Amino acid sequence: MHKILSSEVFPDERLPVAEELLSLTADVAPHSHAFFEIAVVVAGTGVHVSADGSRPLATGSVVVLRPGQWHGYSECAGLVVRNAYLGTDIFGLLSGATERAAAHPAVQHAMRLLETDLASAWTLDRLAAAVNLAPGYLVRLFGRSVSVSPMAYLQRIRAERAAGLLIESELPIATIGALVGWPDPSHATRRFRAHFGLSPTRYREAFRP
Repeated sequence: MHKILSSEVFPDERLPVAEELLSLTADVAPHSHAFFEIAVVVAGTGVHVSADGSRPLATGSVVVLRPGQWHGYSECAGLVVRNAYLGTDIFGLLSGATERAAAHPAVQHAMRLLETDLASAWTLDRLAAAVNLAPGYLVRLFGRSVSVSPMAYLQRIRAERAAGLLIESELPIATIGALVGWPDPSHATRRFRAHFGLSPTRYREAFRP
């Protein structure tokens, strides 16, 4: 499953807002992304597929997705979708309360490092060194703009990536755990259950299309 990164969508991550009009003439394979997406159907019909199941779409249908959620489209018949993309720190920017922290390039850099190398043995000290900040300062900046610590953010995106692989692939659960940075199967299961409330096995059974 392809994960679309913020850097692929926002030309200037200091203003993480973008939009596009998509005409879908064929199925769109399940994918996830590192930002909020709001999709409004402006013409045609289709079926939206996600972990919540399959949902018929028609003119006026609205789909809202948070970062890390996987989704796709099937049975597209003249389906035209207007998409709005919002970065994870946009709400802080709009409120003005966290503008400086949200725009800090080190926070964006840290997020990209984690998103693109989930399997790495990240620690707070290693991440802080990679973005040239003291660990405590990175935690404060990260919390103000993302509302969680860097390591909590890492665990969240690992869980969401694992969920996508469970849905899209036939890979064993132990292999998926290793791919997202949880090489110990028992630890992987505990982390996944803490995020989704289900074991990886039950999640795959419940949500596989």
